Amino acid sequence: MKKFPLLLLIFVFVVTAGCHSKPGSNNQKKQDEKPIPVKLTTIESRDLWHTVSAVGTAKPFQLVQIKSKIPGKITGIRVNEGSRVKKGAILVELDPTDYNLAVKNARAALKSAFLTLKEVEVTLKNTRQDWKRYQRLYEKKVISRQKWNHIDTGYRKTRIMRDIASSRVSRAEIALEVALTNLKDTQLRAPFDGIITKRFVDPGNRVYTIPPTVLMTLMDISHVKIVSDVPEKEMPRLHVAAPAFLKFDAFPGKTFQEKITRIYPDVDPVTRNFTVEINLDNPGGKIKAGMFAHVKIRVRKIRALVIPRSALLKIPGTGIYYTFRVTGVTGDTVEKVNLETGVFQDNLVQVLKGLKQGDRVVAVGNTRLKTGRKITIIKAETQS
Repeated sequence: MKKFPLLLLIFVFVVTAGCHSKPGSNNQKKQDEKPIPVKLTTIESRDLWHTVSAVGTAKPFQLVQIKSKIPGKITGIRVNEGSRVKKGAILVELDPTDYNLAVKNARAALKSAFLTLKEVEVTLKNTRQDWKRYQRLYEKKVISRQKWNHIDTGYRKTRIMRDIASSRVSRAEIALEVALTNLKDTQLRAPFDGIITKRFVDPGNRVYTIPPTVLMTLMDISHVKIVSDVPEKEMPRLHVAAPAFLKFDAFPGKTFQEKITRIYPDVDPVTRNFTVEINLDNPGGKIKAGMFAHVKIRVRKIRALVIPRSALLKIPGTGIYYTFRVTGVTGDTVEKVNLETGVFQDNLVQVLKGLKQGDRVVAVGNTRLKTGRKITIIKAETQS
């Protein structure tokens, strides 16, 4: 009999607790059944571009290592790293002393060779006159054949001497030209407009030609080449002048529109990629060599059913995309629809399977939806 009050107390406690929990459960259920406000969009056909996406690297339009054609000691450097130079500007000066002496010596040798040639030509002129006179005498049989042979041989030797002297003049002229060129090369000049990116020497250093000493590097980035590797399966679709759109992480929100300027003819046997090149104007040199570029190349235009990206959801960890389509007679419920997608372009995605033209899908407010859930429409979205 003593156990009865205890059992009664437990029963009252359980009933009381159950009564307190029921209002909360009902509130949650009502909350779950409350229509979710959403924005809708209608599936329609649009023109899209089939694109090839790749990554690329910016390279200078021209890049050269400045080396000397002649050995010598550096007496002056007129530029530093970062210096902008014009074509023909003097970059480095070598000691010209020995090369000036070589020019003087070459000029003296040329003068000597020229005088020798003049002397031989005078001799040849006199010899020719004697040769003609003795030839007439020989034809008249006034002199012997032996005498004539001696005269004729002397004349021929003089002509050979004239040719040798003339050849020496030519060689002396070449030697002078070489000496003048070497003297000119004591001043190293910029081969094109550009910017000095590296400098490796200082005044007083010696410059060698074997092996050649690299003095500095000169880069032209008034234009840059975007070099990008593309899978070989895309090669048949690409062509020179195909539109290309470039984005750089350094310039968020900015897109550069250019064209393919070159397609390399070979495929890398390891990566199975081929290379395309896109030239890009770079006034002010904002784009630096080595910058990373996102490349999209337009291949062909297609007509397709499209859905805005905001209406597209993805099952985490998979490649399965889905959306919520409006159903019901009154259009106030939704169902989950798996999609097969195609081209992604800006805010639009091509739908290959799962929807048809005219279907309405949830564009905003779709994260809490499930099949059969009630919705209330705030405003219809238009695709752009």
